[in-house]
Amino acid sequence: MSGPTAAQTNLTNEETAAYTQAQQMTAQQYANQQAIYAPMTAQFQSIFAKGPNQQGYSPEELENLNSQAVEGTAENYQGAAKAVNEKLAAEGGGSNPLPSGADAQLQEQVATGAAGEESKEETGILSADYATGRSEYESAGQGLESIAAGLNPIGYENAETSAGGTANTEANAVAAEQDSWETAAIGAAGTIGAAATPKL
Repeated sequence: MSGPTAAQTNLTNEETAAYTQAQQMTAQQYANQQAIYAPMTAQFQSIFAKGPNQQGYSPEELENLNSQAVEGTAENYQGAAKAVNEKLAAEGGGSNPLPSGADAQLQEQVATGAAGEESKEETGILSADYATGRSEYESAGQGLESIAAGLNPIGYENAETSAGGTANTEANAVAAEQDSWETAAIGAAGTIGAAATPKL
């Protein structure tokens, strides 16, 4: 008669220890990920909460870009106005003078063109600002999805449960071996006892 083998008993002990270790590692790993993901989650959530119609540039960036547009347009206007004035000065007098007011109209066209260019650049900056905000919103959403997948408490639970299930299966097998040995021993003792009892 025999109970569980030494190998079975050792295997049960090893699997139980592995299950305990899996529980500890799961708790530690989850805590480590929480420490990493918590600040990232807060940052993504703050961006995502603003919605898809948010602006992407900081106030400082926007002010800097608009200033560059104004300065660039002003420089271009000054250059164009200077060229027009020099052309008008060169053509003034002579046998075909410009009609009255034509030079003022030409100067006005330069000024209007400069104002239109500045407005166009500022509109482009604002459009790029909102496009950047939309892109940041989408990236924040993807970041939150990635974090949710990385945290995956169900995945941790499944790994731990699997280790526990394996340990439980082996423990049941050892218990069944133990029970069969004890049942066989009791049965044999009963048979011996019955044979030893004198018949009347």
